[in-house]
Amino acid sequence: MFPSLYLKYSIRQREKADIANICGKLKQCDRKPLSAAQKKEIQDFYRPLVGHEVPTYWHEYFYSRNENFSVRYIPTSFYHKEIIYRLNNYQFRHAYVDKGIYDIYFPDLNRPKTIVKNMNGYFYDDRHAISREEALDRCRNLAGVVAKPTLEGMWGEGVRVFSTVDGRIDDKTSVADLFDSYGKNFIVQEKVCQHADMARLNPTSLNTLRILSYRQDNTVHILYAVVRIGRTGQCVDNETAGGINADIQLSNGTILDCAYGTPAEKKIFTTDNGTVLKGFQIPAFDKALDIVREMHLRLPYFNLVGWDFGIDQNSEPVMIEWNRAPDLSQTAHGPAFGDLTETIITTALRNDETMK
Repeated sequence: MFPSLYLKYSIRQREKADIANICGKLKQCDRKPLSAAQKKEIQDFYRPLVGHEVPTYWHEYFYSRNENFSVRYIPTSFYHKEIIYRLNNYQFRHAYVDKGIYDIYFPDLNRPKTIVKNMNGYFYDDRHAISREEALDRCRNLAGVVAKPTLEGMWGEGVRVFSTVDGRIDDKTSVADLFDSYGKNFIVQEKVCQHADMARLNPTSLNTLRILSYRQDNTVHILYAVVRIGRTGQCVDNETAGGINADIQLSNGTILDCAYGTPAEKKIFTTDNGTVLKGFQIPAFDKALDIVREMHLRLPYFNLVGWDFGIDQNSEPVMIEWNRAPDLSQTAHGPAFGDLTETIITTALRNDETMK
């Protein structure tokens, strides 16, 4: 199947899944139906901008969750169908997002230390090719490390935190079994020792910043930043794993107000361990924003990027990954593109090149 046909097929399938997903979420939340006037306002905004009406499920969902109505919310199906693959070049997605080659694109960034990685079935240490036996030996005795897929893993899928003694993870699983479970394209890294303040949010997970950036010519705009926080006992902070998200003020790096979790949950004002969210200061926040502004310019085929950063014990941002088709955190933040909504949509719709 040609890439363009495959892409169009994938987009149609994703659109159906998006609509089914949001309808399910609306059933779970405390639903606040949009008025006829609000629906008209949405279409009066979108119709002249994109040439057609858009589904209003997402506006209703975000309004129901955060009680803030705006015509500028980006419907997820519209985002996947007409925006992201025009802003970002689909054909380059696998090569660039491979976590196994971050050392090539971002050699000067603070990243979790690599113990071993597998790329297309071949084993490496950080840079050099090694045998499977050498890879197993490097993982023979480890304390608190992380294994995860390096290609298209999403929402924390496949992430495992473990320790080894004499090549065994536990009585039933060996390191060899772990390697076999991934097959190929995975990485084993040292666990990030996060900043004490970030650990206050939840000590069992690496609580990360999701920063959304947009490149316009050679200017990188920070559209928003949210902090993703794990729940008690969880090792990942993703919303799909039960994690919560809270919006961060770009001007001062503090949490704006509350967090949001599953659709059935109300606004969350404290973490599971009782830490108050409103006004919580994110350490090294400005450093993380500065890194994003610089690093985004190294990704010429991607104009809209989602970045995940931890903050380590030395108050330094640690790049965990970047995302070429990031989910939009509009429940926590509000309209993802803010004042640049019209500009970003218009720019995307003018670009058919990456859809071919």
